[in-house]
Amino acid sequence: RQFAQKLRADRAARHIQSSWATALTRIITKTELHRIQQEERVAYTRLMEDFGQDWFQSKQMRRVEVHISSLTFSETRRQHIESYQALQAAQISRIFRLMDPKRDVIFVAPKQLHEDVLDYYAKIMQFRGIKNPPGRFQVVVPENMHLTHRLSLSQGLLCSPKALKRIKKLVSGRQAYIVPDVVSHTELKISAALNLPLFGAGPRNMALTASKSNGKKLAQLAELPIGPWAADIYDEDEFFTSLAGLVVKFPHIRTWLFKIDDERDSRGLAYVD
Repeated sequence: RQFAQKLRADRAARHIQSSWATALTRIITKTELHRIQQEERVAYTRLMEDFGQDWFQSKQMRRVEVHISSLTFSETRRQHIESYQALQAAQISRIFRLMDPKRDVIFVAPKQLHEDVLDYYAKIMQFRGIKNPPGRFQVVVPENMHLTHRLSLSQGLLCSPKALKRIKKLVSGRQAYIVPDVVSHTELKISAALNLPLFGAGPRNMALTASKSNGKKLAQLAELPIGPWAADIYDEDEFFTSLAGLVVKFPHIRTWLFKIDDERDSRGLAYVD
């Protein structure tokens, strides 16, 4: 009986030790992640301040634009977007930024582009008078884009050390900056990893200004002509109340358009005629 009691006590002690070790590891990991995030924020802030101060001088110099056309949405939204990777690759027309002779372009693509496609664009650029286009733009494909089917381009690049190393090598010793699409905290991490500023607003400001409702508010503040509208609707009752009020106030309007605030590319639209 004493042996059984000691055995139970030993098991209980081992369980307590294991639980404490797990909790301690979790605390240490969270502390380390918080430290890394703080370092990334400090690095990003420093890069953006230097970029803003030197911009008027930088745009007179030869420079490199790193285009990352990543649709960094939440995973739930990505699951319902058809041809998600194709949409991320569809912005290859960004390479026509080479029209400015002082720009070189690095285009980050979710998959390898066929040489015939690259030759086609190079010939178009040559026809437009761009000199040596194949030598002025590079395509970088993150090697770990295959990890999941709907991995965003920024997340794939962040998980691809070879691609990051190649970009660093291509921009080494040159004036360079990142031109993103959707800006999230992942782009902030890439900015810190590559030691390159972002050409655009930060994640917080982008989230505020990119929505349809805030776009309307900005247009109103700028005293631009806008039609009747309602925004900041968060439930069904509020939606019907706002719609009824607009219909009564503007009876001459026959068609009302409804938009989801954070959607894009003509997604999330409906209308009543």
